[in-house]
Amino acid sequence: MARRGSPARGRGGRKRRRRAGPLWLVVPLAALVLLPVAADFVRSAWMALVAGIALVAALAAVAVLAARRLGAAYRREALARAGLDRLDPRRFEELTAELLRRDGFRGVRVVGGRGDGGVDVVGVAPGGRPYAIQCKYYTRPVGPGEVRDLVGALRARPYRDHQGVLVTTHRLSAQAARTAREHGLIVVDRDRLADWLLEACRLGPDRPPVSWVARLRRGRALRRTDLIFPGLGLRRG
Repeated sequence: MARRGSPARGRGGRKRRRRAGPLWLVVPLAALVLLPVAADFVRSAWMALVAGIALVAALAAVAVLAARRLGAAYRREALARAGLDRLDPRRFEELTAELLRRDGFRGVRVVGGRGDGGVDVVGVAPGGRPYAIQCKYYTRPVGPGEVRDLVGALRARPYRDHQGVLVTTHRLSAQAARTAREHGLIVVDRDRLADWLLEACRLGPDRPPVSWVARLRRGRALRRTDLIFPGLGLRRG
């Protein structure tokens, strides 16, 4: 009896091993089938992510461009309200003096004229440092010669300890701008002058950085106000 039963158990064991054999093939076959599907899913998800990032970046670029254009429009409006293009050199110096007073400068005086030594306006900043300002009412770029004139004036005895500032209705040439940087001068060109009128920036040791956000904020405020420059008799508008 025992001998007859032994082969039966052996055959049963062999049958069980034969049934378990195909299960090992399922895993690699499933992997072969699922891997392409998973790759397609990852690829499609990655493409969707990239497309989403590109869309957000494009929308942000459009928003920044629109804000900058609006800021440029506010600049033009500020210059127009100040009547900048209707001034003459002397009244431009007086406008600069008015802006210095608004920023809290003390002892502001217009000294420009014959024998001014290259300095048109002087004043003392809230921090106590004296400033010497050269005003250039130009319809062309300021050249390096004008910058060197201011540098020479700052080396003379009356203005030796002054912070030099060049204010212009135009802009500086590349060489003039480089010369100004080399000598530590503050430059207020036409765009920065518009920011100054908007009160998006101010002159002095604690000058805040000019951002398009500040320009937009001050531009909106400018439209709601009617400011006057008392020393000039000019209205912004």
